[in-house]
Amino acid sequence: MRELSELLADSVDARARSVAGLRPDADDLNTIVRTVRRKRVVRRSLQTLAVIPIAGGLAVGGYLGLGALQSTQLDPAATPTVTSPAPAADPEPGALELGTLFSDEAGLPPHHGAPENLADHVGAGWTALIYKPVAAGDVSGVATEPTAHTILLATPESDLVRTADLDRALDVQLVHWDATSPKARVTWTGGSQVITVGWVDLLTGELEADGEQFENWAVFLGHSAAGAELWVEDPGAGETEATVWSIGPDGSRREIVSLSSQGAPRVDPSGRSLLTESSDPAGGFAVVDIESGELREVPFGTTGQTCAVVGWLDAVNVATLCHDPVSEEAAAALDRVDFVAQDAALYAVETVAGGEARLLHRFAEGQPVPEPWTGVRTENGVLAFVASTGFPQGCSAGVGTWDGVEPRTVLGAGEHGSNLFSIRPGGPSSVLVTSSQSCESSGVQSEVHSIDVTTGAAQLLTPWLESAPGDGVDYWHQSVIAAVTGQ
Repeated sequence: MRELSELLADSVDARARSVAGLRPDADDLNTIVRTVRRKRVVRRSLQTLAVIPIAGGLAVGGYLGLGALQSTQLDPAATPTVTSPAPAADPEPGALELGTLFSDEAGLPPHHGAPENLADHVGAGWTALIYKPVAAGDVSGVATEPTAHTILLATPESDLVRTADLDRALDVQLVHWDATSPKARVTWTGGSQVITVGWVDLLTGELEADGEQFENWAVFLGHSAAGAELWVEDPGAGETEATVWSIGPDGSRREIVSLSSQGAPRVDPSGRSLLTESSDPAGGFAVVDIESGELREVPFGTTGQTCAVVGWLDAVNVATLCHDPVSEEAAAALDRVDFVAQDAALYAVETVAGGEARLLHRFAEGQPVPEPWTGVRTENGVLAFVASTGFPQGCSAGVGTWDGVEPRTVLGAGEHGSNLFSIRPGGPSSVLVTSSQSCESSGVQSEVHSIDVTTGAAQLLTPWLESAPGDGVDYWHQSVIAAVTGQ
């Protein structure tokens, strides 16, 4: 079973590229962190997306017949007025009447039933959530079966609407949703495949598997400029390299590149390049041309400092974090890095003309400092990132943003002490953040926030599930397991 808290736990993989200069074995696709938290969190691959939405258009054409006018005898002195009929406008959908609020179902937050005209309203800005709650008792332990496996849709105002149930024997993960369609791209486990790729109808719950499947574990990366899906597949038995695939709208597959790094590459905002590790992660990173498969190594461009990748700033610049090296003893002990004392700074490294590094910001006391490889760029150009506590393989502090002027914290530990965070794209100016206490626990419920990166406002989409000791539920071992915002 792949819990969302487990997926969150895998985001700590990025910390192996720590600001203390420790070299990772891989990014968040595979198990990397094998020290303090190995005994506490079950490892799986992190599904980190860099999504470029696909937009569809509908064209309406008009026709005007002139036969009647041509056959009509007109007075030469008369000037007839010919009016072309306006195309009929699509009828406005009726108001969305949410109806009864259900608040007594174990393991699910308060939600509404699906109204008949729900499909007329669902679109960009809505968020799809999959709940698979598992109860736990202090004495009885973790339940063997979930209490539900269901789809909830969150409106832009955060109201939750329950639409369909899913097979409880499966674990379904949402990877992308083009909101012009009721179908979302998903993967699931629990069937005959290691992982199955397909679609789910968010209104009916119907699953449809692709005709061709991966042989090994695979992670969705995003879309290319040509609209093809990009996936990275784990190496098979006896192999050492991961494979990046392009899957066209017609299902055709093309191998882009094989990578010795087992991490999930990041797609640039234009959909033309992939960001991945280089052969020397301490010295720089690599960029892959999606069309040709050509891999080019780019140096960090600074000397005498320890550097790590944060993420894409735009289609040609990568954000990096650099600071003065810590002592070998401190690095070996995984001691906390004092970023201000170590002169930590954010740089923009140009990836096209040779890797020139440009200083963007030198961090001051109290400002959020990015963890390696956690940056997600929004369409309006803001970089969101997981904020570091300074411990190379420790828990996280929250979520920060860089808008080109100042870094700021937009989400912290919150009421329930979240210490592990995962970020994925949301709307044009928002990100979707999943958080939990999984850094120090093997299974706890998660929270999902939609964060406006312009204002910093955080909108909670998943109300906390309270315990019910009278029913033998002292806490919820698992709650929401997947979330994606319609693009």
